[in-house]
Amino acid sequence: MIPALKHSTEDNAENLISLLTSIRESKVLSSSHRENIVIERYTKIKVNCSDDLYRAEEKWIYRFKHPALTGRCTQPGECGFIFKYLRLTDKDTNINNFTLELITDTEYYVDTGVHCHDHVISARDMCVYNANALTLPDGTKLDTVGGWKWWWERLLPAGTKHMFKGNYVAYNVSDFMVAKSK
Repeated sequence: MIPALKHSTEDNAENLISLLTSIRESKVLSSSHRENIVIERYTKIKVNCSDDLYRAEEKWIYRFKHPALTGRCTQPGECGFIFKYLRLTDKDTNINNFTLELITDTEYYVDTGVHCHDHVISARDMCVYNANALTLPDGTKLDTVGGWKWWWERLLPAGTKHMFKGNYVAYNVSDFMVAKSK
């Protein structure tokens, strides 16, 4: 994000760069000081929401075997987890709002190819984010994270091209790594 902001035409870009640099250097606020595993979304499945154009639901499926799970798993399918993505569009303003919810109910996993070990999978240890590729008008290419396409459009020069690269989860397994080392 900081490299992208260096190309910003926004007046407060320097203030944002300073703030983000402080966050990055903080051991409390920065995830770079933790044991994170980055997991790319494997696939998504659209869920039938009748013909309501203002509501859309998807199952975001991630394959992931938590380090706390030792040995061979005997459950059918692959270890993983599912986020329920629910988008609601305001009928008057056409503004999209969405929620993501980690689902542990086994019924939600039927026919997805994954199963969840709900005794070790925890949403509080996860951060969901998007990866994007930006091309500035001068040809400079930047990789960024954050799902704020509108933000990039506002902060960066007109003509910047935005391409969605993927959806990821940074999973903090620090607690497990500390316990394992003791």
